Parts: sequence; structure tokens; C-alpha cells
Amino acid sequence: MSDEEKIVNWFESNYKSLVLGIVIGLVILFSYKSFLSSQNSKQLELSRSFDLAVQSFHEGNTEQIISFTKLNMTENADNIYTSLASMYSAKAMYINNKLNESKFYYDHIIENSNDMEIINLAIYRKAKILVEQKEYDEAHALLGEDITNYQHIELKGDIYYIQKDDQNARDYYNQALMYEITPNERKNIQAKINLLK
Repeated sequence: MSDEEKIVNWFESNYKSLVLGIVIGLVILFSYKSFLSSQNSKQLELSRSFDLAVQSFHEGNTEQIISFTKLNMTENADNIYTSLASMYSAKAMYINNKLNESKFYYDHIIENSNDMEIINLAIYRKAKILVEQKEYDEAHALLGEDITNYQHIELKGDIYYIQKDDQNARDYYNQALMYEITPNERKNIQAKINLLK
């Protein structure tokens, strides 16, 4: 049997499987493209809604950003627009002196966001609210012990300063000075150190 005959025989015995494989491959390919298109459309819709809510926020109306946040906290919990809207909602609650509601939005970010910078900012702002509420132990626990963010380190020093633990305050302020920070930030931290006994 020649090579051509072997190829023809192979096609005759396997053409159904080959056609089925091609059809399945095309279905998977087009399904995936459709899924990506749907995801992109959803992200675009979220972006537009977020922009309108932020614009409304800047005009003094906080209802739209809070509604956007609440709607997306369950449906799109880890989406960047939900995290950013939660930041705005937390700020709106803070401005209206609703500190527990503000902490609620920061908690959502901390638990659901994939962006470490946003998470660190939420931790920092929530810890500041806890300090304002004189919940120092909870603020310490939130900031943790193995801190790599200089703002968290400085805030931890501030908490120790408020608690009149000058040695720990000094230690944390000195740790914060080891980071690359602006001259004004360095000057402010140094002024805090100079206030210690």
C-alpha cells in the first residue's frame, strides 16, 4: 500500500472525528470570544456608571455613588470600580460623621479588592477612624506587626504616642524614616520624634 493510499484510508476511517474536532474547536473559540466581549461590555458599563456617580459626588450628591457601591458590592465585589466607589462611599459617610458606615466600606475593600495600593489606603483610613474612636487595640491589630507601608508605620507610631508609649512611638517613627519619603514627610516625622521625651 502506497503512502497516498494510507492517507486516504486514514481520512476515510477518521473523517467524522476530524470534522467533530474542528466543529468543537470552533464552538469553543467563538464561545470564548463571546465571553470576552460580554466581559468587556460589562466593564465598560461599570466604568460609565462609575464616572456618572463620581461626577454626581463632586457636585455634592452622594446618593448615586452609594447606590452604585451597594449594587456592585455583591455582584462585582472584586471589581476595581467597586473598590473605588467604596472609597468614595466611605468618604461620604465619614464627612457625614457616620464612622461605622465608613468602616463598613473600607472593610469591603480590604476583604475583596485585588489592588494592594487600594487595600493599603483602606487599611490606613480605617485605622485613622479607629484612632479617632479611641479603639487603639483594634487599630494596632488592623495595621499588624509586619508592616511594609511607611504610612502604616508612622500611624502606628502616632497610636503609641497617643498611648504615651514614647519608646515604641520613637521606634516606629525611626522605621518610617528609613523609607524613601518626601522632604516634608521626613520633616513632619522628625518633628514628631522631637516631641517625644
